Amino acid sequence: MKRSLFSLLLSITLICCLWSSQSLAQSEPAGGAEPASAEEPAAGPQDAAEGLLAETDKLAQEIERLVAELDSAKGEEKSLLIDQLARAKQAYRKHLTELVEDLGDAPTAAEKERVDRLVENESRVLREDLKAVGDELKDLRSQREQASGEDQLKLQQKIAVLAGVVDQLLREQSQQIVRLQTLELDASADTEYLGQLLQDRAQSLASRIELAMQEIDAQRARLAKATEEEKPAIEAELKALEEKKAANALSLRTTVDLMGEREMDATTYSQLLISATGEITSDILDTQVAMGLVQQWTEQAGEWALENGPGLLVKVIVVLLILLVFKILAAMVGRVVRRGVSTAKIDLSQLLQEFFVNVASKAVMVVGILVALSQLGVQVGPLLAGLGVVGFIVGFALQDTLSNFAAGLMILIYRPYDVGDVIEAGGVMGKVQQMSLVSTTVMTPDNQKLVVPNNKIWGGVIRNVTAQVSRRVDMTFGIGYSDDIAHAERVLREIVEGHELVLEDPAPVIKLHTLGESSVDFVVRPWAKTSDYWDVYWDITRSVKERFDAEGISIPFPQRDVHLIQEAASS
Repeated sequence: MKRSLFSLLLSITLICCLWSSQSLAQSEPAGGAEPASAEEPAAGPQDAAEGLLAETDKLAQEIERLVAELDSAKGEEKSLLIDQLARAKQAYRKHLTELVEDLGDAPTAAEKERVDRLVENESRVLREDLKAVGDELKDLRSQREQASGEDQLKLQQKIAVLAGVVDQLLREQSQQIVRLQTLELDASADTEYLGQLLQDRAQSLASRIELAMQEIDAQRARLAKATEEEKPAIEAELKALEEKKAANALSLRTTVDLMGEREMDATTYSQLLISATGEITSDILDTQVAMGLVQQWTEQAGEWALENGPGLLVKVIVVLLILLVFKILAAMVGRVVRRGVSTAKIDLSQLLQEFFVNVASKAVMVVGILVALSQLGVQVGPLLAGLGVVGFIVGFALQDTLSNFAAGLMILIYRPYDVGDVIEAGGVMGKVQQMSLVSTTVMTPDNQKLVVPNNKIWGGVIRNVTAQVSRRVDMTFGIGYSDDIAHAERVLREIVEGHELVLEDPAPVIKLHTLGESSVDFVVRPWAKTSDYWDVYWDITRSVKERFDAEGISIPFPQRDVHLIQEAASS
């Protein structure tokens, strides 16, 4: 039966405790420690060392007691004892470090020998601990390869816990080298052992991270094409792979830090950590790491270009051909629609005709763009859904623009004016030059270009000056009170009826209209084509002045008579 996580921790703790207790037993004198003499100083380096040795002895005895109780413990009690044993072991190593630091410059030969033995023993204990955890990790990884789903995830969690134990033991091994060097003992074997261990572990973890990244990419590709029934299982495997990569990356970070302390080259592994986790750490400031990352990304870009470049080039050519074909097709559809809406049977304004032509051609181009995107592997369905959401947000933000758009549609449907018409609307007057769904471009008589929002036009009175074929020219002419009315009326009629641009139907109107303060006013209202309006107006005005002068008919101007009354002076 495979060992559980608790049994593993128990075995590691037992090994550590047994080695520690043996070392303590070997280092103690046969008769026990001699009590300090009352005549010796109360404090000093030797006393501190003796105190730490006494504390270490107590911890060793506590460890022996816990080990003995573990043999018969079960269930929750066993878990509590394992926790207590781990704490005792941690305290033991802490006291061992303090013992080395506080030994003093001139320890007794017995103290020095005893501490040396304890520290040397710890090297063997740490190697045994690392071997035990390594064997258990291999066992769990073998089980994980055969498991799937939730079982694989649980095993990965156990592996992560054990990887943390290995990391802690590696730190203890590094601290053990410091202890040996402090005591001036031979640390070459431990240093070589730790260096080889770190190098092997870094290579193993790097390989596992790279393999996990490849498997994650493969699972994500499967997930994108999987059915709803297959997705839960794939997601569980993907989650286990993510935790596997994260746990290995965490262990590799610890290993890289320890390699840095030992002045070992860890550039490659630092680059892998940045690539795998995406975390920018202080390693990026290392010139070798930064240059290595740049070189790695350049190589990856080159490999990607070599692998995908030809296929991508073909796709780009296909996309360009599709867009070209749809552009030609859009132009053809535009011509067909223009021919259809411009027939005599369909009485549409020029503005509405242009609207239909633009909508038809642009709709074809939109279809072409969607087809081109599908050739590049873009999912059109989610894209359309996203565009719908974006359209709602943009529409809410551009309410005024949509108001102009709605007004433009109303103008196109009800046709109050067309391109080329002279209108007075939105506070401006001029000739309509162009219209879109949001604005109308008007050219004033003095050749100024005005762009008027459609909602300003549709929301007010629209006066279309050139909407009708013919138009009445309204003019008023005055004569003096002393002039012959019949004569003046005859002259006006001859002028109007003799003008070649005046229409016979409707007949012109020439009537005596008002009796003003200084003139008798006639209204002259001939009809003319809309395009001839101003020619008729200006010609008749000039002719009336010339004929009135020739016929002796006065054209009065406002005047007043002032009467002066003189009174005789008093006597």
